[in-house]
Amino acid sequence: MKKTLALTLLMLLVLFNLSAVAQDDDDEIEKDNAEFTFFGGIASPAGDFSDWGGDSLKVASGVDMGLEGGYFFTPSFVTGAGFTYTSFGIDSDNELTTDLSHRLYSPYAYAKYYLPTDGNFVPYVKGTFGVDYIKFTTWINNTDGPRYRQAAYDPAISYSIGLGAFYYTADYSGFFIEGNYRMTASEDVQYRDEAPFGVKAAIMEFHAGFRVLIGSDE
Repeated sequence: MKKTLALTLLMLLVLFNLSAVAQDDDDEIEKDNAEFTFFGGIASPAGDFSDWGGDSLKVASGVDMGLEGGYFFTPSFVTGAGFTYTSFGIDSDNELTTDLSHRLYSPYAYAKYYLPTDGNFVPYVKGTFGVDYIKFTTWINNTDGPRYRQAAYDPAISYSIGLGAFYYTADYSGFFIEGNYRMTASEDVQYRDEAPFGVKAAIMEFHAGFRVLIGSDE
């Protein structure tokens, strides 16, 4: 856990330094001050993660939702923090897992670069770095006997890269869509020092949401 927090703080420091450099290059350019976004979407497992859990606990596509807040250091470059909640279904005929799910709770730092355009349609690239708190359904031996329940695994570093497009519907707001590829370094994390999670959790995310600008000069 200490290593996870240290790496997260290091990434935040790197993002801040990059932002400061960008700000020095564009001090005389007016810019937005802040952005706030709210989104929802679909999360689909990829690679070996698709087969995690075998026949009884296989990870299925699910939904996620989240929010972000960031500060503009230039008209195009913004950094900030966000949180995403993801709930995966379980692809199984096992009646004992019908009402259960796999979940991720994910705080992160992000950096985003909006590609300059003259119109209302603005594409962007985005990267994140954070921590995934893994709470996955697992067969567990409890004091009252074995059963399926959600187990809190150790947290794992996660990172993503993605592309998106924002469309202004007003001077200070609009809608966006984005796609991200997220990777979680979860192969060695464990639940109570038992068997490790076993695979890197690779996820394809597809989001749609709403963005509000504060202090816009556009």
